Amino acid sequence: MELGIRGESALILAGSQGLGFGCARALIGEGVKVAITGRNAETGAKAVAALGGEAIFLKGDVASEDDRARVYAEAKEKLGKVSILVTNAGGPPTGPFLGMSLDDWRAAFELSLLSAVDMARAAAIDMVAAEWGRIVNISSTSVKETTPNAPLANGLKTAVIGAFSTLAREIADQGVTVNHILPGPFDTALLRRVSRDLIQRPDLSEEEAVQQYAQHGPMKRLGTIDEFGSLCAYLCSRKAGYITAQSIVMDGGHVTSLY
Repeated sequence: MELGIRGESALILAGSQGLGFGCARALIGEGVKVAITGRNAETGAKAVAALGGEAIFLKGDVASEDDRARVYAEAKEKLGKVSILVTNAGGPPTGPFLGMSLDDWRAAFELSLLSAVDMARAAAIDMVAAEWGRIVNISSTSVKETTPNAPLANGLKTAVIGAFSTLAREIADQGVTVNHILPGPFDTALLRRVSRDLIQRPDLSEEEAVQQYAQHGPMKRLGTIDEFGSLCAYLCSRKAGYITAQSIVMDGGHVTSLY
């Protein structure tokens, strides 16, 4: 299927690995110029080499306001424009609600909420002026069903949904769409890092915890980043121009709620 976005330019936050990388690879496959961000220059260089095409890496921490401003300006300079934005960030620490300090909440607020809001504000202004654009937020199924031992993600990722869904409706008639993908268990470094906390089995090895978590779902497996990237690319396409303010679950059937 021709998605109609060849020649567009995408900025993908935290795109040097995991789900962001899957989005980058899918968009490059559709002829989109891509800039990915990340905190580690070595990881970024490896990602660009793997992506090929016209991919570029911009070093920056999405939790830093100064880095966000610099990265967005560099992306516009190097790409010519940012017509597609994928907001993404590493997950905040896991642990029980009563084990989280106010400083933990403040840091997670900057990482999980303000990073997305700040970049979307900048991109939406340019997209409205151009009368076309796509914003896709990588969220979590925790906004549908809370994830055990993850109060920071449960609270703040839900806040992003509310903020972006408001933005989506405010600019819906300007050719710009704003949507969310809610991933369940995908085979990423992040899932592997928190898998033991998620199933509350610190006695297991990382691999054992990951596989046990995967077995909880109807498909009995983890999703792949390429599967995730395909949905991201579609939501960024001209084919998806009538889809906005939506939160699309992609989890292999883990979430059991009807809505």
